[in-house]
Amino acid sequence: MQQNVSYLQSNGLEVTDMNNQEVFWVKFPTGYRMIMDLPELTDLVEFFKLHEDKGPGVIEMLYRVKKK
Repeated sequence: MQQNVSYLQSNGLEVTDMNNQEVFWVKFPTGYRMIMDLPELTDLVEFFKLHEDKGPGVIEMLYRVKKK
């Protein structure tokens, strides 16, 4: 789990553990914020890894569109 948090932080996101690794507050580089549970956070890490050739801002926009 800490590895996922570190990975996202290295990509410019702020990740705060809100409830013993069950709920996370995630702030993207643009300032957009989301509350995520562990499966959602894992999905975000996988999404970032899938699009590693793009910058964090582009990945954020792709992820936000995907979530709708």
